[in-house]
Amino acid sequence: MLRRPATVLLTALLLGAGLVGAAPEAVAGNGFGTGAVTGGSARSHAMVTDVRMARHPRYDRLVVVFDGRRVPRFRVAPQASSVFRLDPSDKRVDLLGTAGIRIVLHNTTGQGSYTGPRDYRPRLPQLREARLIGDFEAVTTWDLGLRRARTLRVLVLTAPPWLVVNVHH
Repeated sequence: MLRRPATVLLTALLLGAGLVGAAPEAVAGNGFGTGAVTGGSARSHAMVTDVRMARHPRYDRLVVVFDGRRVPRFRVAPQASSVFRLDPSDKRVDLLGTAGIRIVLHNTTGQGSYTGPRDYRPRLPQLREARLIGDFEAVTTWDLGLRRARTLRVLVLTAPPWLVVNVHH
C-alpha cells in the first residue's frame, strides 16, 4: 500500500530536481502508460548527436542524445499501426511490426551533428525498427515500428540531455 505514494513522492522529487521528466497520460504503478507524452524545454534548441537502442529484461529502450544542456520540446505518441508518412514529402513508409510510436522533436536538427544510420532494424523483442522520418525546419521526427502495441515510459535525463523511450515487452 505504501508503494504507490512512495512512487509518487520519488517522481515528484526527481521532476523537481530536473533529473527526469514526462509522464504518459495514463500511467500504471510501474511508470508505464498508454497515452501520448509531451515535455522538454520550449526555450531549448538542440542538435541530435546520437541515437541508441538496447534490450533490457522487461523493455526495449531507444535513447536520443542531444548536445547542449536541455532536452528540447517533444511529443511521443503511440499509434495503432506501423505506417507513417515521410516529412515533408508525405510519402508512405511501412515500418516492421504492427504498431508504432512517433517521436517529434521541436527546435531540433541532426543535420551536421548526427552521422548514424537513418534506419535501424534491431529486431528486439518489441522494438523492430527505428527510422528517421524527417529533419526539416527545426523539427526532427523518429518513428518506431513495434511488434505489437504495448505500454511505454518516457524519461528526460539532464546530465547529459537524453530523451529515453522504454517500450514494455
